[in-house]
Amino acid sequence: MPIVMRNSGPVFVQGGPVGCLVLHGFGGSPAEVRPLVDYLAARKLTVCAPVLPGHGPEAADLGRTRFRHWIRGAEAALGQVRAVCAEVHLVGFSMGGLIALHLAARHAVRSVCTLAAPILLEDAEGLGARMAAYLGTPARVMPALRSLVRLARLTRRQLGRVEAPVLAVQGDRDDWIAPDSAAYLAARLPSARLLVLPGRGHFLVLERGRDEVAAQVVDWMIVPREQK
Repeated sequence: MPIVMRNSGPVFVQGGPVGCLVLHGFGGSPAEVRPLVDYLAARKLTVCAPVLPGHGPEAADLGRTRFRHWIRGAEAALGQVRAVCAEVHLVGFSMGGLIALHLAARHAVRSVCTLAAPILLEDAEGLGARMAAYLGTPARVMPALRSLVRLARLTRRQLGRVEAPVLAVQGDRDDWIAPDSAAYLAARLPSARLLVLPGRGHFLVLERGRDEVAAQVVDWMIVPREQK
């Protein structure tokens, strides 16, 4: 899941009165979502993409963090956006999608967009073996991976408390998460819309067609805004 590249630090671009908090995935950084961040900022939105605790270019402290730390980091960033924007939207990639849903269950936001959220995650060991090429020895991050599974379970229990409209996006060639993850969300959230993108994998914001994904996210934000 993690992508290590340039521009891995936190991003805060103050634009207009509409704000968007964009959350990266497990072991990753804002680099995973940077094309989307730039797209939103170019359209004069205020955009915040934090580095969640334990994460970043090397994720050196990842194994010592748990989902409560990641949530606290996301909530602090949400507070930054709410301080300057009257209207706030949430976008989360992979693990960030779980955190976005958790925040929406606890805070009033205008809309949520999940990008390849692993809502049905249960196999921490299997995921750890697969991520070894990215994060090194699986044992080092296994406690954090088990915490990620607990976050998925907690988020499933909280779905009934999410009142904001949700756009659940997934690629039909995503082999990192369960094939019916986005459909699971759409079936359990009355205001949700399911968007399955043909020929796309897990890294929706970095793959070909990323501008189309970004345009879909912006369009989704506009619809709830027009429902006021």
